[in-house]
Amino acid sequence: MLQRGNDLMEEKKIKVNNREYSIMLNDQTQLNALKLKRLYQQSYSDMDSFDEVSTEISTTINNLLKRSVSPEIREEDMDGAIQQILRIYEKKGKKSI
Repeated sequence: MLQRGNDLMEEKKIKVNNREYSIMLNDQTQLNALKLKRLYQQSYSDMDSFDEVSTEISTTINNLLKRSVSPEIREEDMDGAIQQILRIYEKKGKKSI
């Protein structure tokens, strides 16, 4: 585990479509993952704002993948990587309860 300022960083390896990626788990990654989860829930519950929420989901996904995943993720691996990142934070959340 690394520490930069007050931001603890942990590296986690994931595999998507037989390709390995490194995920940098830190406060910013967690905030983006939680925001994405909230936006997904909002998109299902408020169909009137779907277009606006959809744009915000896209932006959040791009930020999350650009700042947290290396090497640069292939387009066909994006969905699988996002699912795994969200699962990582779901497990972390359950452990802290």
